Amino acid sequence: MSVRALELVRDPEIAAEISAHLVSLERLSEERGRRATGLAALDALLGGGWPRAALSEISGPRSSGRTAVVRAALAAAISAGESTALVDVGGTLDARAAVLSATATTSPAPPLLWIRCAATQALKAADLVVAAGGFGTVALDLCDARLRIPDAAWMRLRHAARAQGTTVLVTSNARRLGAFAAAAVDLGGAPAFDTEGTPLFTRLEVRAHRSRNGRTDGEQQSCVSLAFTSRS
Repeated sequence: MSVRALELVRDPEIAAEISAHLVSLERLSEERGRRATGLAALDALLGGGWPRAALSEISGPRSSGRTAVVRAALAAAISAGESTALVDVGGTLDARAAVLSATATTSPAPPLLWIRCAATQALKAADLVVAAGGFGTVALDLCDARLRIPDAAWMRLRHAARAQGTTVLVTSNARRLGAFAAAAVDLGGAPAFDTEGTPLFTRLEVRAHRSRNGRTDGEQQSCVSLAFTSRS
């Protein structure tokens, strides 16, 4: 039952009793624990990492660091000995590099299931992978696809994540999950170049802003700086 539905209960005693048994999405994610993001600053921003058994959202325009953040999360999960999956719409992630970056601490590397598909098939593919079980982290990269996704689809994916204890990361150019996201990070970045001689890319400077359910979180730390090089 949602808070809005609870407001429709006219008997204050019944409403109070129901409210006492409600568990917020944030509280549920805290009870399940968190998985490392692979980035110390982002771990601090999120209070320990991406929530387990929940959906999390990464949004931002192109060249804002979305791919780098997803790759770091997959590498961290692989390093922890967990199986991972990537549903990749834009083909922007070098999945082999994500595995190689983790092999220094994990040998042999746990499997990374890499699914490249059309945008219209991506959510269904992610739903099937999560529901199958056995994956610690599943990333759904929608790239810049313009899709109208019904709430029922996000609800089904969230239910599967809860049942399997999977951390599901959804990334796109705009916020999509709303209240279905246990954690949400908005990215904004700009590439930096070496201006001596021929301009050469040196790093991507990113500002990561933490949100909750479409609203700014009231906790003290809500924004951190990240930097990615060509080797990140």
